[in-house]
Amino acid sequence: MFSSRKGNMNPRIFIPITIAAFVAPLAFGQMYGGGYSQPQPPQSSTTTGQQPKTTTTTTKKVMPVGVKGYLDEQMANSKDKKFHVSLNGKDLALTPVTFHPEQKLGGGKGTTAVDMKGIDGKTYEIDFITSGTQVTNAKIGKINGKAP
Repeated sequence: MFSSRKGNMNPRIFIPITIAAFVAPLAFGQMYGGGYSQPQPPQSSTTTGQQPKTTTTTTKKVMPVGVKGYLDEQMANSKDKKFHVSLNGKDLALTPVTFHPEQKLGGGKGTTAVDMKGIDGKTYEIDFITSGTQVTNAKIGKINGKAP
């Protein structure tokens, strides 16, 4: 399946590095995009001649929580609304199908497998590593039920 010709990068190294490039901005809190603004309370209209109160809106960045939040954020920011991963130099556009239960690893870390359907018709199992509620790493666990 994989070529071992001289000059090609080993896919076992390339895949995690590529996925880490997508995950690293999240791990360091540098996700792009705007935050969410707090809703303003409705102002009552009075005819007593009082000046209306001035309200300010604060904006804060909300980090996605858990694997579902991470995937939602990534897909919302992609042009085709799919999760993108590079495999063997090819861009894969994936859509989540099944979220498996989180497995606790200890030390506040866990792993969640997500089955995703590719536009090529294959099913990819992506294993997301979390620390607390933040995704810190991801790797392709299986392709059509078999280890890559």
